[in-house]
Amino acid sequence: MDTIRFSSKLKSIVNLQAEEGSSYAIIHMENGVSIKAKALIGCDGVHSVVARWLGLTTPVNSGRWAVRGLAIFPEGHGLEVDSQQFVTIGKRAAFAALNDKEVYWFLVGQSSKGEDIPHDPETIKKEVISNFAKNFPTSYLRVVQHSDLSTVTWAPLLFRFPWDVILGNLSKGNITVAGDAMHPMTPDLGQGGCSALEDAVVLGRHIGNLIIKNKKLVAGDQVAEALERYVKERKWRVSMLIMGAYLAGWVQQDGSGWFMKFLRDSIFYRHFSSLMSKDRQYDCGKLPCVSSSNNELDNDPRKIY
Repeated sequence: MDTIRFSSKLKSIVNLQAEEGSSYAIIHMENGVSIKAKALIGCDGVHSVVARWLGLTTPVNSGRWAVRGLAIFPEGHGLEVDSQQFVTIGKRAAFAALNDKEVYWFLVGQSSKGEDIPHDPETIKKEVISNFAKNFPTSYLRVVQHSDLSTVTWAPLLFRFPWDVILGNLSKGNITVAGDAMHPMTPDLGQGGCSALEDAVVLGRHIGNLIIKNKKLVAGDQVAEALERYVKERKWRVSMLIMGAYLAGWVQQDGSGWFMKFLRDSIFYRHFSSLMSKDRQYDCGKLPCVSSSNNELDNDPRKIY
């Protein structure tokens, strides 16, 4: 049934009112294929075609960019600490050991210093070592030097204003968005991917309850209402994460003067970060389940399949 289709890029979307008032989405792909869908969930990233169709504002540049990479040490990295962060005027870098052989690293800088770099991995790596991080400790430079070039990337840090998420059209009929398509945010809280997983659970709960009610997914107003409930549940949560991530990045990176050091070390790390840590323990609710014993839809949260 071609349930999963690879290398299929979305080109345009059309709403179609079908028989008996049921609403479908017609998805036109760049390869000429058209797909008829009872529900369309756009998970197509920061530059989402679905978000544009809904009328959401274009994500804006935060004024910062990030280089990321994965260092490989076949014989073991031998680091004395699992993670370490380095902050100077306009730049922030860190590494974190994933295991005894792999270390994730990043460097964040101001937009005026990096946009002209040719963005091939080898050039990016050289610029980090010889320019942006040249005054950082040798432990950090050693990690960057061992980077697997296939993992080295440069990208501007984009986000959507939180009020655009709160007030914007996050769904229309049987069409909505999730993940970065809905709430692109800077990576300073490490919650971008986590919030996308939250979206999936909440969306799955609302759609799943609808399927339980009808024994199948029925196109029409009920799908639209389920997506509206999903949007209502998510928009305030993700708006707070967008705002928290932006503020976290600003406090941690905006210079190394005495005031910013005080704000960062005495207030942010002691109070704000602990507050956000508690907020990360977010309860998405329980997913409805399908019983494998009798193929009947079941809403017992105690069952796991």
